[in-house]
Amino acid sequence: MTSEIVSKIEGLKADWPGNIALQCFDPGYFATLSDDLQTRLLKCLASGIENPDSEMGCYACQPSDYDDFRPFFSKVLARHHKVPEDARLVNNWSLDGVDGLPDDGILDLGRLGLPELSMRVRVARNLRDFPLPGSMTKDDRIRLENKMMGAFKALIARPEFGGGYHSLTPGNPCFINDAEYAGLVGAHIMFKNMDADRYLTAAGIAADWPHGRGCYVSADRQVIIWVGEEDHLRIMSMQTGIVLNDVFDRLKATLG
Repeated sequence: MTSEIVSKIEGLKADWPGNIALQCFDPGYFATLSDDLQTRLLKCLASGIENPDSEMGCYACQPSDYDDFRPFFSKVLARHHKVPEDARLVNNWSLDGVDGLPDDGILDLGRLGLPELSMRVRVARNLRDFPLPGSMTKDDRIRLENKMMGAFKALIARPEFGGGYHSLTPGNPCFINDAEYAGLVGAHIMFKNMDADRYLTAAGIAADWPHGRGCYVSADRQVIIWVGEEDHLRIMSMQTGIVLNDVFDRLKATLG
């Protein structure tokens, strides 16, 4: 069976040059892996094999996958981000040393003659205490949600955030009904039904829908945190304005 999948991957490469995972798959490297590691690596590629029109074509299923399959993932990440394979991202929120910034460090779009715009910045975070979404069990997903609900209480208690949590998990004290969910989706606040996403379904990320899924929304709807979508957390800061620093500062305060 494994040899058949490898042959399938090799056959797909010519027809799908935009699928990064398929293009970075090396049969020679794969042959050096134990049976267990081969199975794990193929699970990472499952979505890209089933959906060869994917751009990335793979998902790590455990944090250790990035180390255990470094020869594969280093090539994938380098190709996706157009950086050297040994590149590392370091961010300390400082603008010091960034070329082309105004002397005062204020990123004011008004100086460019632009009107107020809708600005959004978002980051993804995964908790080390849990498997990555493609390998999570239903119990894992619910435990993750419950853990985050405790963290959201701290945000809700802060006057500059407030708001509340909206859960899709039946029986959760913050559960919302179908109409409420549709309203949040329509307002572009909540993510859509993951069962309808063939890429996430093939990767195992959409499994157990809708258990363990939900979102925190601040009182002013300018901070949104998705729980249980493509990553454990998707954290978003948004507002209408002209100063980019403001939306980044709000995100930093949320993460803190």
